[in-house]
Amino acid sequence: MSLRTVAIVGRPNVGKSTLFNRIIGQRRSVVHETPGVTRDRITETTDWSGHPFILLDTGGIIPFGEGVSVFDAAVTEIARLAIDDADVVLFLVDGKVGPMAWDESIARDLRKAGKAVVLCVNKLEKASEQMLVHDFYSLGLGEPVAISALHGYGVGDLLDEVVDGFPRDEIDEPCDCKVAILGRPNVGKSSLLNILTGENSALVSEIPGTTRDSVHTDITWHGKTIRLIDTAGLRRKSKVTEAVEVFSNMRTIRALDQCDVAIFMVDASDGSVNQDAKIAGMIHDQGKGVVVIFNKWDLVKKDTNTHLEHWEEFCRDVPFVPYAPWFMTSALTKQRTGRIMEKVWEVHESRQKRVPTSELNNIMERITSFQMPRAHAGGLGKIYYTTQVETAPPVFLMSVNEPKFFARNYLRFINNQLRKEYTFTGNRIFVKMKKH
Repeated sequence: MSLRTVAIVGRPNVGKSTLFNRIIGQRRSVVHETPGVTRDRITETTDWSGHPFILLDTGGIIPFGEGVSVFDAAVTEIARLAIDDADVVLFLVDGKVGPMAWDESIARDLRKAGKAVVLCVNKLEKASEQMLVHDFYSLGLGEPVAISALHGYGVGDLLDEVVDGFPRDEIDEPCDCKVAILGRPNVGKSSLLNILTGENSALVSEIPGTTRDSVHTDITWHGKTIRLIDTAGLRRKSKVTEAVEVFSNMRTIRALDQCDVAIFMVDASDGSVNQDAKIAGMIHDQGKGVVVIFNKWDLVKKDTNTHLEHWEEFCRDVPFVPYAPWFMTSALTKQRTGRIMEKVWEVHESRQKRVPTSELNNIMERITSFQMPRAHAGGLGKIYYTTQVETAPPVFLMSVNEPKFFARNYLRFINNQLRKEYTFTGNRIFVKMKKH
């Protein structure tokens, strides 16, 4: 399902984060009387009347040219980019102070943007205050909705207005596998996308960070529809100085969340760095399938064993994805790029593999007879039976006498033995326990 996006915007201290928390039903955004507490964009998936949507909380918009700091200007730019990204904009104003010049400036920008806008007037807790809503017709954004985000008054009516017209069954275009191309800026992601699609689908430049948004391209490969997602490069927060790059990072993280398999690109000529480890950790934590591509191999001085030494060094520096298949390639010369999609599909199919319970328990019996659990945390662990409870990624659940009796290194041993038996190419294996 392709979800609609709703952005809450407004000047500082009108109650945007309070409304965000009220809608999602939990305290996610920091709320404080000090203006400008919300710095970055915060996202959450929520639902109203059978309509799921992505809700964005943003920092306060301060119109440019009013002596704002560089930092506040960046926060404002992120909020403006959220407007570009949104299907519906919730424009929040303060009913108790009335329309301000800043509100009028934001309203002009929203009218120019041509977005669907719901104007909501906050902080109207009392019935006697409801007439104040009429002051905001002057903003030219239609009928205002009176609410109290703090107490929840009128929020249901507001959400009815927001989701009005949302398709109840908005289905994404079907595809067999979604593949995100991830990596630091300037490692060759867009060049690889162009090779795999056979056309210039993405802008290619030697300037780091040329790709600002995610680019989706569907290709047909051996009768299968593969959706390729090229993303802006992930950078460390300390290196993100432009608001646009902050936004790009968020979209990259969303692409990882949506994909089945990640093509993780590393600059072979530059060596692995901390940011590579961070990206690999994200892929591992989310249990995504992964293929590692060492690009710019044509720039590396080589001898007979260079490729193996390079992989071993990478696994020492980036210990999260040792189970990943890997290629040494050159997107410039197209060296060894022909088998990438073949390996991606193999990883995707491995995600769907399910091991029959009877077969799995025979294997587990053999594994535990080879190496029994040792006494740990005051007891000796015993495994009664094991079953695979999920695919994509594979999750195995062991019914045991007491989970705390199993040392972490023994669980790693079981994980390694299951991988040796069933491979699960390019996929993390999860081994969990429950008390019998």
